[in-house]
Amino acid sequence: MAVKITDLCIACGGCIDECPVGAIVDDSDNPENNGAYYVYPDKCVECEGHHSTPACASACPTDGCIVWAEGNKRGKGAGTPVA
Repeated sequence: MAVKITDLCIACGGCIDECPVGAIVDDSDNPENNGAYYVYPDKCVECEGHHSTPACASACPTDGCIVWAEGNKRGKGAGTPVA
């Protein structure tokens, strides 16, 4: 499973710097070309083996911006889990 960045993103860049596997890119490198930050789901490991919760969510200043599947660990910024 992977985290997702919602439309609440303010493009501060904090998540990119914290991702231990380089799964997050800014809007200029988004493969969906929609002007938003993007998480490559095939690269994201939700920080398993790196941190107790996804580091991107901990670094994010915007509550609810970074979400992940129900049942997985949630931290600051996790907001509402995705299905």
